[in-house]
Amino acid sequence: MQWSVMDTPIKILFVDREQAEYLLVGDLLRQVRHTRYELTWCDGLEYAMDELMTNRYDVVLLDYHWGAGNSRDLLEGARAMACKTPILVMTDEMEAELDREIIRSGASDYLIKGSIDSQLLERTVRYAIERKAAELKLARLAHYDILTNVPNRILFRDRLEHALQLAERGKQAFTLMYMDLDGFKLVNDSYGHQVGDALIRACAQRLSTCMRKSDSVARIGGDEFTILLEATASTASIVNIARKVLREVTRAYHLNGHQITIGCSLGIAVYPDAGRDADTLQRHADMAMYQAKQEQGSTYRFFTEVMNEQARRQLLLEDELRQALSGGEFALHYQPRMDLGSGRMVALEALIRWHHPQRGLLRPVDFLATAEDSGLIVDIGYWVIRRACEDLKRLQSRSAAALTMAVNLSLRQFTDSDLVARIAAILDQTGVDSHQLEFELTETTVMANLDLVSLCIRTLSQMGVRFSLDDFGTGVSSFIHLQRIPLSSLKVDRQFIDNLTTNANDRKLVRSMIAFAHSMEKKVVAVGVENQAQLPLLRQYRCDQVQGFHLCEPMAFDQLDAVVGEVVSR
Repeated sequence: MQWSVMDTPIKILFVDREQAEYLLVGDLLRQVRHTRYELTWCDGLEYAMDELMTNRYDVVLLDYHWGAGNSRDLLEGARAMACKTPILVMTDEMEAELDREIIRSGASDYLIKGSIDSQLLERTVRYAIERKAAELKLARLAHYDILTNVPNRILFRDRLEHALQLAERGKQAFTLMYMDLDGFKLVNDSYGHQVGDALIRACAQRLSTCMRKSDSVARIGGDEFTILLEATASTASIVNIARKVLREVTRAYHLNGHQITIGCSLGIAVYPDAGRDADTLQRHADMAMYQAKQEQGSTYRFFTEVMNEQARRQLLLEDELRQALSGGEFALHYQPRMDLGSGRMVALEALIRWHHPQRGLLRPVDFLATAEDSGLIVDIGYWVIRRACEDLKRLQSRSAAALTMAVNLSLRQFTDSDLVARIAAILDQTGVDSHQLEFELTETTVMANLDLVSLCIRTLSQMGVRFSLDDFGTGVSSFIHLQRIPLSSLKVDRQFIDNLTTNANDRKLVRSMIAFAHSMEKKVVAVGVENQAQLPLLRQYRCDQVQGFHLCEPMAFDQLDAVVGEVVSR
């Protein structure tokens, strides 16, 4: 039908048994000015769904009554298949119940035969098209990631549930992959969020390009993506896809004049071996990704039953840690730090121990990683600070020695907005001089979120609290970054001290590190002093303080009286 100055016609699928109705609607449409219509007639419901799902039409006019039956199944089928074409239902007469039934089944609107004129028909068609376009736009905003235009977490979950239903019916395996970019935060910090956003978009594009049409890529958060692979036949095919993803994602990016290379880690969970429900599959894919991140370089890891057992043990350990905190099972041991000039103890490092009811005395290596991952480290950390300050005050009441108490702080503790206030409260309540409290940080902690950490450190430093950098020489911090935070001392890592007497390169390195620290007006503490022969060399290099088993092992508070004031052998 041709009746307009418009080049693009509105295409209408007319589904009705009666040719007379088709001819009548065609005549009404010809009366509409300024709009061109193309009307296609379909006289059978059995053919209508296939024609409807071709997406060739802008709107459908559907007769509701078909003899003893009706077109409700067609309406509901179109809705279930996410049909994007608006459907207008035509009825001989309208009843309230029928009205609700039609709309509930997925119709956009309805028209009553015998009451349709060209103006009403044109307006109803136009409104249905505009309303459907608005609905699709809102649905896209709700289900697609704005930055990358790939499905978001909500749509991904729907597709995962759908994949589970298909897999259960067809007894077929499918694969869920979790992917995380390695070092993305460093890109944001170094080049800015505009480049970071461009990197995320480019990464999503590469992932979408290298997937099959049946597969699905989604962005579920910051730099995390999921990949859903349907009908994966073998482990070999999964591995090939994983390698392809790693190869594509880690190729150099050219963004805003910068060449950027980034790594990625991939966790793989295969249905049904890694889980039979959505939550389990997601959790196991995430666990496998975490395992991959522990490896050097970009790689992938499959979820295995061994990992599942590790997860169960971790959950049990988290519960036990909560019980330990509330039940008073933690204790502190203290390792003295000696001044090389006077040979006297000048500081204590507080080291947490756990009196486990079944496993005996546990060291931090046995449980701190779980405490960190679960967030329990925040409450445990405040317990350590308070107990260390209380013990320092008790020790001061029995000795005239002026000691510093050193306590380790983790990155997770810096994310607590109350950190500064709670530390100030602990100092006030225990009566400890803030200048006698020292927090030890690792380079990894500092560099993970330099802005946040440095802000907290500067505030606490103004209160008088001191800070030392542990594991100095093993991290990735630059001299410029170290100057941004008010450190009072640097602790040379034990790996440089171990071979001090036998390796000339280590001796040169330690000497240079000490000289560098002194040039920045920082004191130097050598950690891991295990034999007498190391002490003369450290004195020669003008190291300030030492700590290690040769001098004194960590001990319970009640044992400290015996070493306070003791002079270490020269």
